[in-house]
Amino acid sequence: MSIVEEAGKFYALGTSPTEVIKAFEVCADLVEQMIPYCQCKLVAFDGDHDATVHAVLQSLVAKQWCTAERSIWIMRTTTQRLEWHLRNDTLPD
Repeated sequence: MSIVEEAGKFYALGTSPTEVIKAFEVCADLVEQMIPYCQCKLVAFDGDHDATVHAVLQSLVAKQWCTAERSIWIMRTTTQRLEWHLRNDTLPD
């Protein structure tokens, strides 16, 4: 198991305060990028929010910029910011 030391404390890799903050900042930045991107992609999906979000999520996961779980969080946050109301099955839990 890999561990990281920060301020005299030890954390599992990826869980130190600095790493968590950095991951959140990356995800928050991606949300800001996804908002206009989803608005543009909406046209390609004839105004269908669910289809747009599904396609963008699949693309985001495929790029492997972050974990699938973080990609879902990014898309969930993006849709909240856009005030898009999705079907319950559009985004995985």
